[in-house]
Amino acid sequence: MFDTPLAWLFIPTAAVLGWALGRRSDAAGSGMPPGSVPPTDAIAVDESDTAMTALTRAIEAAPGAIELQLNLGALFRRRGEIERAIRLHESLLARPDLAPDVAAQARLGLAWDYLAAGVLDRAETLAQSLVDSGSEAAKALELLLRLYEQARDWPQAIATAQRWQAVRGQSAAVRIAQYHCEEADTLKLRGSLAEAAAEAVRALAEDAGCVRAGQLLGAIEEARKSPGAAWRHYRRALESDPRYAGELIEAAQRCAVAAGEAKAFAELLDDLLRRPAPPPAALIAAKACWLAESGEADSAVWLADRLAERPQFEGALLWLKLSGNLATSTAWPPIEAALLKRFAASPRYACSHCGLQHGLLYWQCPACRSWATVMPRESAF
Repeated sequence: MFDTPLAWLFIPTAAVLGWALGRRSDAAGSGMPPGSVPPTDAIAVDESDTAMTALTRAIEAAPGAIELQLNLGALFRRRGEIERAIRLHESLLARPDLAPDVAAQARLGLAWDYLAAGVLDRAETLAQSLVDSGSEAAKALELLLRLYEQARDWPQAIATAQRWQAVRGQSAAVRIAQYHCEEADTLKLRGSLAEAAAEAVRALAEDAGCVRAGQLLGAIEEARKSPGAAWRHYRRALESDPRYAGELIEAAQRCAVAAGEAKAFAELLDDLLRRPAPPPAALIAAKACWLAESGEADSAVWLADRLAERPQFEGALLWLKLSGNLATSTAWPPIEAALLKRFAASPRYACSHCGLQHGLLYWQCPACRSWATVMPRESAF
């Protein structure tokens, strides 16, 4: 049937044209919007140059071809074929008959291409022009946010997030608070403690429950040799979200004792443990160690009661230490070391947005790029 090599070039074209024509009749019978397009990767399996040429010709001849080209450009970018994506978007923008709204989508796609290629100045220029014109403004602002995050330009990120929430009519408070915390971190590393503290305070003004901001303020006050002020910040952070006790409790105890607030620290532990939600493992461990240090009660008995309610791995190791079983057994130290090594290898955090598990606490998930979604995993205890 296909006697010449050139005949094979018509296979991708015929397939796409057949799909497009069939799609029109399907859409008419199903009530689908005439401009809707299925995922492009369903029709762009073959990415050779010959297939690409045939596919492009078929797209130009088919209804909805421009949308197909935009989707195909995004597909190339997701697969890491940035140069092909750039060429496709640039060729689309060179068309004289391009409608203004489609041209805006093509410019947005090209801006994402440049961002993926690391050409930040061109990506910023294109995105900013879309924001200024009001075309695809919300999506262009999202691109700018990703760009400023990549460049670690937090003042620009803050200003852009404020514009984004005004355009979208949605709050970006959590994200803006994290940007302020990033800037505070940078200033703290430079030794600019007053400026860092001001940024952390701005973070709390955006998001009153920002644990990171409280932790930063506590660390700044510790650096200033003000344990009383540090204790108050750590305490507020713990009260705001006890799930982060593993990150905060040791510093809170240290500063409370240094400030003569040991009783207040013990009262905080009791208050947090009385909350309806199951207490985090680190909080239970802190209470058991506090009892052991203060001698107020038998810490091993108290911890055994908690473990009877919720058996937990690390808690069992702590109970062995507090009860003296580890100290009297020559076999336990190597066993304990092996168990702790196994425990440390398990991810202690997970992103509530994408579900990816992490070994470290990230304030921005490395996978989905969401802010303040990485939480301690209670099963790690």
